[in-house]
Amino acid sequence: MKALHFYFAIIFLFTFLGCETKDSLSYNEGNLPTGNRTKYNFNPDWKFIKDNPENAEIVGYNDGSWATISCPHTFNDVDTFDDYSLGHHNGEENQWRGTVWYRKHFKLPASDEGKKIFIEFESVRQIADVYINGKHIGQNQTGFIPFGFDLTPYIKFGSEENIIAVKVNNDRGDHFRNNFPLVWNHEHWHPTHGGIYRNVFLHTMDPLHITLPLYDNLKTVGTYVYAENISDKNADIFINAEVKNDSDLEKTMTLEAQIIDEEGKVVKTSTSEKTFSPGEKYTFSTNTNLSNPNRWYTRHPYMYKVLTLLKEGDKILDAYETPLGIRSFEFNKDTGFWNNGEYAKLHGWGQKPTNGWAGLGAALPDWLRDHTFQLMDEAGGNFIRWGHCAGSPAEVAMGDKYGFVNLMPGISGESEDEGETWDIRIAGFRDMIVYYRNHPSIFIWEGGNWAESAKHYEEILEVINTFDPNGKRLMGNRRADVKNDSEGYISIEIGTEGWEREYPDLPIVESEYMREEAPRRIWDKHSPDDNFFNHPNIQKNTYKITSEQFAVRQVEHWWDKMGKKAYHVGGANWIFSDGTHGGRGQTEVTRASGEVDAVRLPKEAFYATKAMWRPEPQVHIIGHWNYKEGTKKDLFVVSNTAGVKLYINNKLIGENKSPESGYLYTFKNVEWEAGEIKAEGIIDDEVRVTQTKETAGKPFALKLTPITGPKGWRADGSDIALIDVEVVDAQGRRCPLAKGRVDFTVSGPAIWRGGYNSGKQNSTNNLYLDIEAGINRVAVRSLLKAGTVTITATQEGLPPVSIELTSNVVEIQNGLTTELPQVFQNVLTEEPMPVHTPEIPEYIPGKTNKSKLFTKFSYTGDGKAMLRTNMHWGKKAYTDMEENYTVVPQYLRGSEYIRTPNADNRYWARDLLQFIAGENMDIYVLHDDTVPSPEFLLENFKDTGDDINVGKVKMSIYYRKAVKGESIVMAGNSDNDAPAESRMYTVVAKKRNNQNNIRVNL
Repeated sequence: MKALHFYFAIIFLFTFLGCETKDSLSYNEGNLPTGNRTKYNFNPDWKFIKDNPENAEIVGYNDGSWATISCPHTFNDVDTFDDYSLGHHNGEENQWRGTVWYRKHFKLPASDEGKKIFIEFESVRQIADVYINGKHIGQNQTGFIPFGFDLTPYIKFGSEENIIAVKVNNDRGDHFRNNFPLVWNHEHWHPTHGGIYRNVFLHTMDPLHITLPLYDNLKTVGTYVYAENISDKNADIFINAEVKNDSDLEKTMTLEAQIIDEEGKVVKTSTSEKTFSPGEKYTFSTNTNLSNPNRWYTRHPYMYKVLTLLKEGDKILDAYETPLGIRSFEFNKDTGFWNNGEYAKLHGWGQKPTNGWAGLGAALPDWLRDHTFQLMDEAGGNFIRWGHCAGSPAEVAMGDKYGFVNLMPGISGESEDEGETWDIRIAGFRDMIVYYRNHPSIFIWEGGNWAESAKHYEEILEVINTFDPNGKRLMGNRRADVKNDSEGYISIEIGTEGWEREYPDLPIVESEYMREEAPRRIWDKHSPDDNFFNHPNIQKNTYKITSEQFAVRQVEHWWDKMGKKAYHVGGANWIFSDGTHGGRGQTEVTRASGEVDAVRLPKEAFYATKAMWRPEPQVHIIGHWNYKEGTKKDLFVVSNTAGVKLYINNKLIGENKSPESGYLYTFKNVEWEAGEIKAEGIIDDEVRVTQTKETAGKPFALKLTPITGPKGWRADGSDIALIDVEVVDAQGRRCPLAKGRVDFTVSGPAIWRGGYNSGKQNSTNNLYLDIEAGINRVAVRSLLKAGTVTITATQEGLPPVSIELTSNVVEIQNGLTTELPQVFQNVLTEEPMPVHTPEIPEYIPGKTNKSKLFTKFSYTGDGKAMLRTNMHWGKKAYTDMEENYTVVPQYLRGSEYIRTPNADNRYWARDLLQFIAGENMDIYVLHDDTVPSPEFLLENFKDTGDDINVGKVKMSIYYRKAVKGESIVMAGNSDNDAPAESRMYTVVAKKRNNQNNIRVNL
């Protein structure tokens, strides 16, 4: 690896230093030179069948009866978000799975003959076999990593038609652990939404061209751009471009690299020359420097672009655009994250790369992904961890432009894998790095969602050192603490649930915290219920909390786990948007752990994170102001100021200068009055921010509000228009307690996609749905035919309301368009530094929750577990209740033990409790007799035949031996439902010696 690193350094620094010129060129948006290269949007106008007919790949196959669709497309948009969660972290499994076919007819102009033709799939779920004009050209089965093929040998030009056929399969094994070889293709991790669910592009280019960053199949790496010696006064920029001469001629070429700023001005140019032999592939290298560079900050993500031009004399043969963000950074084990020498606490979310949307599944136009990023940005996010596979190209670019530090994986489930699975994983990891290595928002490569062997870590680092030798990015694996092999390889600890660091010499970033769940529709316990507490499945829920409680816990979890820890980098709230990927609440059709629901309508938790994390002064009163006469309740206000004053109808109710959990201001037993409630955020006795909420009147009307992309609604066959439907009073204020059914009619060229109700089965794709907390959201999909669509909404007792939407023509010729997927442009802003930071306790390095037996201990439940020594009569059994051990067997006395939170008695996670044995030791698990024993206990432990009473509950004592260095992983209290009043298991351990008197009836 050192040799490889040295080799690349020699190439980059010395092969071509190049010559530099200053240039006064300036480009308008979308007006960059392209040479002989064209990038076609290949999304529109495919034929599709949800079946596996024979010979569907051949040119003469008759697909006239197939459906006409456009990509992004999934065939699971009609059978997702429609079943109640199964609980216990099991995802929605009742989706159609099998083999389907796509076919696309297209023609290329005669003028393209002699060019190179490549197809790029941003990914297909799950296995894609690709054919061109009847010829099978390859397969990809990663499901999340872009891939491509060289179509040149098979393409026809002019009037002759070409046919791309793609056979797609999304099937999987029944259990995620045994889903070999594609262990990540399972609803336990991602809803199995099959299809060509991301963009497809067709590239035509000169035979002498800059290659695409598509390693799989093509074995090409494209450009590699990076900065060194970065300061406020200077940055050295290195540009490397892999060039291939697929012509039959020797050619002398100039590589011209133009650095272009946000305004489109060319601020520096550097050149290099090379004579190419026929068939030669070579990496051009050149470098230059920028004076006084605009650097990339999370709060001011300034982006340059590098335009690399291949010139033959003055003629441009090829052009390629690469993102460039100039930033330095440090992840410090004692002080956290530093960006260009400026401290920044990282706060944000985990997000599934499927990004499921109720009624749409995983097939989203890019602007809807952009819409989600805008919401995360509004809520104060600056960090995203993709779980547990790579995000899409559009979303990584959004991380660049909105200032989100990315923790980027390849493809992974939650295991160390061997054989074919590992081969696919490490190849996918390589392909991911080649494709994304130029994006400044990626700061950490995630090697996997579970610890690896030393051999695997070495392979991971070899890939990084080969393909990203100058990125300086860190590498870590979530749950690296389950194996001692991790030491010496990872450079950052990727934690889970944020309780204790396990690697005192490494920085730590959180990958998954606050995994509780609450639907948007249930305000609080003082508001009318809406099919939650009265839901027939409520007793099966792990979580029975309201939107108010969920918002409050966002604050508590953030502060206690990361916010108040000076050394902690920060981390990812799990997860931003509700989805079907493993909920623990069986009253819901989603995993309701998001700050927004499955159609991206914000919950109160969204506003709670915004009030903590935005740098400007913020204040948010959790909840509404429409209660019954005589209601008294605690009111919660979240603010990043130093104090809050609360008023009702301009009367001061109270002032609070002592927040809990840094940002939470509680006002006890407030009596409701109709009118207005107001909160003022105070810093240094000055009102810096105000929020008011009013009592809404009776429902008066429905209000429809359209949401479209920045270029409007496009008639490309896959674009989406959203319509918000609200119940408002006579003054136009939303009625927060309104619910009930709304019916819709739709006419014109569109496909109705509808919305969903989180607490009802089979609510998607219908021409009706219920209002939840005064609002809901529906979607319509465009056709290839443009036109006006009329949508009418009616609710009993209210007048009908209509809205017209017009889809705009997209010019498609012979199956191709140069109109690329729309996203929001010109979004750069510069945020201030945080207006106020709560007092953070002094950090004392080395003061942690440690044990000689339970080493690298971690607990991923909702409550906090503690390590304790010297077990005996009278010791407390749990961290959250007053239950003591009474009669303790002699062989357990003096043991070390783990106090778990009893509140997690019905919580399930594969890695709930984990440690590495610090000595040869005996391990005991005390387990409630009324609870079905979980698999980990039955497979790895033996029942001693002894019991112990914890309070009035009898616990069986299970036993096993462990050798020093052995990894011990324990799952939940039960793999199925447990009685509501049951007890959580606890764990005891004792160093093994010949004097241990253990009674084990085997």
